[in-house]
Amino acid sequence: MEKEITNLVKSFEKGGLTRRDLIRGLTMLAAGTATATASAAAQSPEPIPWLPLCDHIQINTADPQRGAEFYQEVMGLKLLRQGPPNDRDCCPEDSAFLGVGDRLVLALRNNEPYGVIDHWSMMAPGYTPDQFRAAIEERGGELTQHGLGGQYVADPDGVLCQLMGNFGPA
Repeated sequence: MEKEITNLVKSFEKGGLTRRDLIRGLTMLAAGTATATASAAAQSPEPIPWLPLCDHIQINTADPQRGAEFYQEVMGLKLLRQGPPNDRDCCPEDSAFLGVGDRLVLALRNNEPYGVIDHWSMMAPGYTPDQFRAAIEERGGELTQHGLGGQYVADPDGVLCQLMGNFGPA
């Protein structure tokens, strides 16, 4: 929540928000946190430490360049680089990595099936593979394999969540 508050204040200081908008935003954050905390406490086990740190989302596309142009022009993301990921040779050369500032948030890769979210990634700084496995299995989940390697857990509909111990490289 600290990040959201900082963003609201910065936007206010730059003239992007009125004082009323700032107060409304801060009030909504506070109310949402209280409601979410009470609701979660009543329904859920202790949260896993990485939630809600999203590292990135990967979208499969027939044309990463075209997708990158869309996300730059329409959504305001910054093109960080094009080509394979820095950390491995497993993925297509034809990829685009976009972010907010220098922070990776979206990977566009020339993978089939096109037009789908391949996976989204959550991270827990410093977590090890054994800690991820224990946390997931303790809650009735199971780690699964994926063509990219790494650790993934699938939801009931098969949507993959990648589990990372460090932020991914662009």
